[in-house]
Amino acid sequence: MEKHKETKLKRKGHYPMFDISKVPDDLCPIATELIVMRTGEWRAERPIVLRSKCVKCATCWAFCPVQCIHEKPSWFEADLARCKGCGICATECPHHAIIMVEEKE
Repeated sequence: MEKHKETKLKRKGHYPMFDISKVPDDLCPIATELIVMRTGEWRAERPIVLRSKCVKCATCWAFCPVQCIHEKPSWFEADLARCKGCGICATECPHHAIIMVEEKE
């Protein structure tokens, strides 16, 4: 009988040991608050677009893993709040219009 009750509780997705009302208030608050960290906060290098070389081929946009490349009137530019500094855009640019420079604080 007891085993049947336990199976029924698991099927519903309810586990009594994780009942929030039974958790003491004096526990260490590890992983209880969500901290929003943008990928741009931890990069070591950032992309610089050489506007005179950019022909708007959109290769950088196509290869960017976080889709932080945005179109401007005559060039593409990286959103530095989201850019993680991987350098794929600079490597893939066929016109060498993107260079990676060291991030300064």
